[in-house]
Amino acid sequence: MTAIATTNSSLSLLWDSTRLRLLVELERQASVSGAARAVGIGQPSASEHLRLLEAAAGQRLVERNGRGSRLTEAGRILASHANQALATLAAGEEELHALAGLESGTIHIGASTTPGVYLLPDTLGCFRRDHPNVVVEVEIASTGEIIERLLAGRIHVALVGETTVDERVELEPFLSDEIVGVAKPGLLRARGGKVKPGALAGETLLVREASSSTRQVAEEALREAGVQPARLWELDSSEAIKRAAREGLGVAFLSRYAVAEEVERGELESFRLAGRPSIDRRLYVARLARRPPSPSERGFITTLKRCCAKSADLAASCVA
Repeated sequence: MTAIATTNSSLSLLWDSTRLRLLVELERQASVSGAARAVGIGQPSASEHLRLLEAAAGQRLVERNGRGSRLTEAGRILASHANQALATLAAGEEELHALAGLESGTIHIGASTTPGVYLLPDTLGCFRRDHPNVVVEVEIASTGEIIERLLAGRIHVALVGETTVDERVELEPFLSDEIVGVAKPGLLRARGGKVKPGALAGETLLVREASSSTRQVAEEALREAGVQPARLWELDSSEAIKRAAREGLGVAFLSRYAVAEEVERGELESFRLAGRPSIDRRLYVARLARRPPSPSERGFITTLKRCCAKSADLAASCVA
């Protein structure tokens, strides 16, 4: 890491909202000019702001590459804290609006595939009706990726499956989920909705990427049941997995929320493993432990729990 000449200015004395936003946008835009446009200042002004920050920090925060600019390790650390500082300021502004009887602001939500695709849309519809002045921005990725974005300050509320986190992240369960097996109707010999683990030995197992909570929970349950599938096919989405399963290309283990509609229509047959407990997990709201939720975020979490109770009843009836 390259050190540069320092000035007498303390880094803490140089922070203002423009410089905070500039670091955050530089990480997103990957160029000084793009970050300057996003903040609403000229590139020469942006370069001067960065020069002052680097002088106070005593090390490079930005480095050029072939296609633009990127933050150094030191720059990424400061950008993460800048993002958190901006979120705290925004939450404070929301608190003031709440005192005045107003409601506004922006919620940055991340969700893993199961809650993001099969639970979040209905929740957002309910939330928009109750909180029309709140803007919601959503990102969907695997559980592991969403937790990384939460730690980086890119999102402030995350909906994820079973996962391991450290003390920086607070997990609050909001819904029980079950991972069920699915296959083309008639592909497996099922009795009472249950299939013997040994019957899966010659089948292809259709799975998501390694950082998927659904895959991790299912594979652990299959190992404990002694199931060793003939081969694994890794596909990039639950929808792709369901399509492959409908064509008889393999079997899959997915959330009951993900397969409820296909099972109800008779396109897929759901099953559990005979002689084994159901594959249960919880879905969680994840937040940074040191950052209290804003009023709008608290409202969203309340709406989430209310709406998901209805989804749970529907999914349970479809795959029972």
